[in-house]
Amino acid sequence: MTFTDEYADVDGVQTRYWRVGRGGVPLVLLHGLGGTIEDWVGTITPLALDREVIAFDLVGCGKTDKPSDCAYTPADMLAHAQGTIEALGLATFDIGGWSLGGRIALQIAYAAPEQVRRLVLTAPAGIGADTIVKLDAPLPELLSQIVTRPTASGLRVLRNATQSDNAWRLLKFAARRVSLVTDSPSRTAFTRQLRGLVGPRGYLKGPRSILRHQMPSIETPTLAIWGEEDIFAPYEHSAQLLELMPHCKLYSIPDCGHAPHVEFPDIYAKAVREFLD
Repeated sequence: MTFTDEYADVDGVQTRYWRVGRGGVPLVLLHGLGGTIEDWVGTITPLALDREVIAFDLVGCGKTDKPSDCAYTPADMLAHAQGTIEALGLATFDIGGWSLGGRIALQIAYAAPEQVRRLVLTAPAGIGADTIVKLDAPLPELLSQIVTRPTASGLRVLRNATQSDNAWRLLKFAARRVSLVTDSPSRTAFTRQLRGLVGPRGYLKGPRSILRHQMPSIETPTLAIWGEEDIFAPYEHSAQLLELMPHCKLYSIPDCGHAPHVEFPDIYAKAVREFLD
């Protein structure tokens, strides 16, 4: 399947998106912190077999503009995502998000329940307070933890991707994170996004409290997909999610870390398709 870069003007921010497939209720995909739409390459094709799939780079990410005067707070990230959906003319849609994108998808479902038919959350960030990353480390060290952390988790991701014939996607996935160090606008945007969500002791209480207050009101049928060995958004947070959202079902993947769609793209796409159908 061919992916063609297109751009939408979202309040002056040139926003890159892919729009593939036809038919059905459109599925919107939101990537994670420091990510790009390329993170979805392994799953877009099977997901677009019988529906339209739309993925876009969040503000400050990928090939979307990185305005220097943007604070990249959770509210800024949410407003840009909502603006992009409006600019693309989507009235009713399904939405899925990974990590930071999962958090944004939750808030979109809360704000526009009449528009969101189904919600897919992949290891959403900030449900619980804790994360294994040392968030008070200097930026180079912090990026090293996120991109190449030499732990059992990092080795597991590499092994899973290799065994699923997906190693080349994993290498590109890691390479895109390295660009956060080499490209100044990307680095600035990433740092501001990160500092708006987390602190030295984990996910910040303010943004997390807002999210947890909203979640019980979300009645949209929801599927949460979580790797049982996730350390960035720990798998234990899934229990809190289910408690807060009675309309949510959990699909857990054994021996999987924070990126199920990268580690096990076939399993991931199958679970999403069955839920949406």
